[in-house]
Amino acid sequence: MGLAHSEIDDLVLTTQNNLIKRGAFVDMQTDLTDHVGVREIWKSRQKKFSGGVNWEFQLMMDHNHSARTVGMFETDGSALTDTMKKGEVSVRHLNANYIYDQREKDFQRGGHAIVDLIKTRYIGMMISWFELLEEILWSKPENSADTKTPYGIAYWIVKNATEGFNGGNPAGFTDGRAGISSTEYTRFKNYTAQYAAISKEDLIRKMRRASRVTNFRSPVSHATPEVGKMSNGIYAGDTVIGLMEEILEKQNMSLGNDVASKDGKTLFKGTPLTYAPKLDADTTDPIYMIDWKCLVCGVMEGWENNLSKPEPVPGKHLVRRVDLDASLNLVCTDPRRMSVFSKAV
Repeated sequence: MGLAHSEIDDLVLTTQNNLIKRGAFVDMQTDLTDHVGVREIWKSRQKKFSGGVNWEFQLMMDHNHSARTVGMFETDGSALTDTMKKGEVSVRHLNANYIYDQREKDFQRGGHAIVDLIKTRYIGMMISWFELLEEILWSKPENSADTKTPYGIAYWIVKNATEGFNGGNPAGFTDGRAGISSTEYTRFKNYTAQYAAISKEDLIRKMRRASRVTNFRSPVSHATPEVGKMSNGIYAGDTVIGLMEEILEKQNMSLGNDVASKDGKTLFKGTPLTYAPKLDADTTDPIYMIDWKCLVCGVMEGWENNLSKPEPVPGKHLVRRVDLDASLNLVCTDPRRMSVFSKAV
């Protein structure tokens, strides 16, 4: 015996809320072996923001240059120097959905058939959501005219062929990141370097230098907008990770019988090198070194992961749609603590 239409919608809502566990199938919906950005940023490093659709943070770009040597009875010098600059990040919005027709045969059979149907539709929506989010988190909007796409890692950590603090305004953003031009405020840049070989003499030497010169410590204790958790991360594609593992094997004398004994165990100054499959598509073979206390996935409070109840589709009175909505963006308060290395720009 089939269910009444109103009972179908109630069952769908209950099934979603119970985090569907029944049924089994082989999942071949994506070509990525892992969604590292989703796991490392979206799921692990969220920060809720409230109070409007733009998030602000303050930066002190310079000291007041008042210190000087003086003689006795010398006339004082005085000048007011405005050294503060405001960064502003706008909220961006994501949506995914699935639909069903109340007359579908699974609804007429009841029981496990209904649960399995909703489960597959729900998972299909979530994979679509995570595929888009993974792409967004490692990339950037094409230019400032794109007011819908959230900022990704490539927006905040910009490549440059010259070694040093040269990661300035992203391409297509002449006004800079978060409205702060790195041309005008030259300290608002990330560290960059180009490498030719994945070796201790080239890439690793540049990574070691970057880890030293990006470790800023203020001589004056004061509150700072550390939006994320106190930790570091290093991310690269397969080529880089594979060669790094081979370097690690060469410096270890007792490897035993395992021909790949160091796979997944490579560290740099105690921080694991994490394989990010999405970076395999980047032909410049980038390596991102991230200070997570300065970079976070901001979400608008109350809009972290909103799953709607089934709603009628206009013009199709027996078709229902379920929506997933979130309002988010990446926020980086200090690019100087970030580094990127690449074979080319």
